[in-house]
Amino acid sequence: MPDVPLSWTAPTLEVASLNVHFGRGRARKQIIDDVGFEIRPGESVGLIGETGSGKSTIARSILGLVDPSAGSSVLVAGKQVVGLSANARRSFRRSGVAQYVFQDPHKSLDQDFTVEQSIAEPLLIRGDIKRADVAEAVRRQVDDVQLDAALLGRFPAELSGGQRQRVAIARALITKPRLLILDEPVSALDSANRVKILELLGRLRSSEVAMLFISHDLGSVAGITDRTLVLYRGRVVEVNKTSQIVNAPEHPYTRLLVGSAPTLSGGSIDRERREQLRAELHPS
Repeated sequence: MPDVPLSWTAPTLEVASLNVHFGRGRARKQIIDDVGFEIRPGESVGLIGETGSGKSTIARSILGLVDPSAGSSVLVAGKQVVGLSANARRSFRRSGVAQYVFQDPHKSLDQDFTVEQSIAEPLLIRGDIKRADVAEAVRRQVDDVQLDAALLGRFPAELSGGQRQRVAIARALITKPRLLILDEPVSALDSANRVKILELLGRLRSSEVAMLFISHDLGSVAGITDRTLVLYRGRVVEVNKTSQIVNAPEHPYTRLLVGSAPTLSGGSIDRERREQLRAELHPS
């Protein structure tokens, strides 16, 4: 956690008027509608919404993997990401200033790389560290994510789901990024590993890194985020301290999310209440 108030620090991530359209002509569809938010060093922000709400599109826009519509702005550590040339975009990704942890570690890890090779890869791509120092950096990072160093020579297929996700997190953190984006990082794990990875992420929080935690499950973000944005059909419909979102949700969609999470509400809302909330979302 930061040693100074967050309001005194410059944002690591600044998203303003983010709009994303897919398709052309009559088939053109707006996916993200005027989204804006910021995250400061040491702050963890949740982005929640159902599948198809646009969460991953926002993440990919931040990383320069999706081209936003005209007028959009995404600043990462003060650098404008929107409109970069192909070479500048490649340099931005290789710098490691922003890193991404995917939902499924089995798919995100190269199956032909050992654990050591996977974790070392971002440093080797960046190219500003002596090869002799890479192995030591990898071992320090493995220790940070509480992964047994005896696994360094193994391949992803030889690891459990929780171990693979620790490898993915270590790989993302080894460049000491300013921004860490976690896209549904526990949804592919069983309940036991889900809890362990969430606890690990809580311990790894630092005053240097801004964290964006994406999930469809409010329960997953409740314990490790300071603020939460609720995304519904491409628009942010509510933003507040996570504790306020959980305990006193205001928007009907947020109330539906909270009521559908037994760990937050003490029991899922009944069918009648769910239909009432959906009626508020889509008034006739």
